[in-house]
Amino acid sequence: MLSSFCRVLARGMAGLLLCVPVGESLMAQERALLDAVQAESLEAVGALLTEGVDVNEAAPDGSTPLHWAVHRNNVELVAYLLNAGADPTAQNRYGVQPITLAAENGNPLILQALLAAGADAAHAGMDGETVLMTAARNGDPEAVRVLLAAGADPDVRDPFRGQTALMWAAARNNSAAVYALAELGADIAAQTARKEETSSRLFWSADPTGFTALMFAARGGHIDVLRVLLNAGADINGTLSDGQGVLLVAIANANWAAADYLLERGAEPNQMTAGWTPLHQVVRSRRMNCCQGFPGPIPTGDVDSIDLLRKLIDLGGDVNARMRVNGMQDGQRNRLNRLGATPFFLASKSNDTEAMQVLLDAGADPLVPNADGTTALMVAAGVAVFNPGEDGGTEPAQEAEHLRAVTMLVGLGHDVNAVNYRGETPLHGAAFRGANSVVRYLVEEGADLDARNHLGYSALAIAAGFTYTDTYKQQADTARLLKQLMIEHGLETEGEGHSIPGSVCFDCLTRSDQYADRTRWEAELETEFNQELEVGPKP
Repeated sequence: MLSSFCRVLARGMAGLLLCVPVGESLMAQERALLDAVQAESLEAVGALLTEGVDVNEAAPDGSTPLHWAVHRNNVELVAYLLNAGADPTAQNRYGVQPITLAAENGNPLILQALLAAGADAAHAGMDGETVLMTAARNGDPEAVRVLLAAGADPDVRDPFRGQTALMWAAARNNSAAVYALAELGADIAAQTARKEETSSRLFWSADPTGFTALMFAARGGHIDVLRVLLNAGADINGTLSDGQGVLLVAIANANWAAADYLLERGAEPNQMTAGWTPLHQVVRSRRMNCCQGFPGPIPTGDVDSIDLLRKLIDLGGDVNARMRVNGMQDGQRNRLNRLGATPFFLASKSNDTEAMQVLLDAGADPLVPNADGTTALMVAAGVAVFNPGEDGGTEPAQEAEHLRAVTMLVGLGHDVNAVNYRGETPLHGAAFRGANSVVRYLVEEGADLDARNHLGYSALAIAAGFTYTDTYKQQADTARLLKQLMIEHGLETEGEGHSIPGSVCFDCLTRSDQYADRTRWEAELETEFNQELEVGPKP
């Protein structure tokens, strides 16, 4: 029988009895050393090293006792292993060195010990993440200072998006780390890889690039980080590759308090570099489409969006500014071209009567259409909705507000029989949305029940059902109501134009030629619209 020796790995009052049979392979003793380090038993570690166990012998994944001591954040044990000859640059199979684990823990004492023993302050993992990036992400300012003092370059970028340690700290709301980095020379104007992205899908805006640390702070709503960076000289009106400014980024993410703070610090309330203004964005962000099935951003801070809207107006925000691009596209195939839209138009689209009233009180013109001739009444009624219940303001429980918005717009002088470039009237929109109260109101106000769109279809045909964006849409209750109203008005309800064949598909841009035609049309419309804005409307 083999004899054995046993040691107690003491951890407080409890003890772990570790037995290593004499004659077992050295591997077992080395495993015992890892176990002792993981148990943080300095006594057991010392005994095993005295027995001749290799201090650098690694586990199958390449982790050494020093890795585990650093991971356990045990300053005394780290110092002991280093004095015993532990290699501070040893890597496990994933390229992780002990110094990375120390940065992850944010422990400046262990970082100093590793650096003194020969660890590299500029070390980067297999993914390009530097030790300084790790420390900045976790936020301990003293850990950041230790690495910078040892020669770590604060402006090294990761190889994927070109992000720096300062950006990581800003994104994680680590204001003290941001301060340390800025104070010790980090480039606060550095941007992520700035290149023009193009979207491969018609209804999606391309992802912007060119983020600064200030942009990351604005996106997260991190006011303390914004303060540190602005005090250090960051450009409050800098832009992303698509022209979105810092203020716009804060508002797009519903960070109302951060946006309010940026205005206090001098952000431009009418910045139009993206093609739309902060007023447009506030209205849009109040009632987002549900983003391909995902919820929109959760508001942060103690500032209400309506108060922010009023503040922008008080600071000179142009309530009649018109969008210069069809921007803010989120994948909703809703046919809404935002080119030429005013903030009031966007508020009407989402039936946001509170924002509509604020804008009206400030002098908004409610009769300005978008660039393709679609009016605020049309979009309020339901024209250009993608899916009822998914577009902002179209939940069934919001029908009362839907009716209020439509009633408000008719009272402001909108024509209930106006048509857009596709021949659609407000009644076509209400039929598609299935809002019976709105249908009744529009008919009472003189809406033409027999009006046809550019394909020759009535509102009844729309409600009765058709294929739209490759899915079938139907509002059977509304179709019955429309048929009843048409009979009461002596109109035919059968025949051509009152039903849509299954072979007809609205906006089914599934072929490359359909996509190309739509893209070309939008580009031509944008060019013509912006030329008219520069020189005035055609006589």
